[in-house]
Amino acid sequence: MSQYYCAADPNGLIQHELDSMTLIFQKSSGITHMVADPVPAILEVMREDIVRPEDIVRRLTDQFDLQDEGDSEAIVLARLTELCALGLVEQV
Repeated sequence: MSQYYCAADPNGLIQHELDSMTLIFQKSSGITHMVADPVPAILEVMREDIVRPEDIVRRLTDQFDLQDEGDSEAIVLARLTELCALGLVEQV
């Protein structure tokens, strides 16, 4: 059974790219998170939808014309777990 996730309200976040990193200021907590790829892309493709990890992989594959090499879903799931701990994503 797949787990479902939703991203934090994008209106509550301020993002700024800094070289190879992205800074995400979370207005509700006052915390700035420093993240690297593929986190910004994951948050972007999640939009305001409730999605499964396989939905994210499909969207990333479509958007960036990538080839799914089999472990993509595990990588996305690991990032989602980290993002949940930061409060940038919620498991629903």
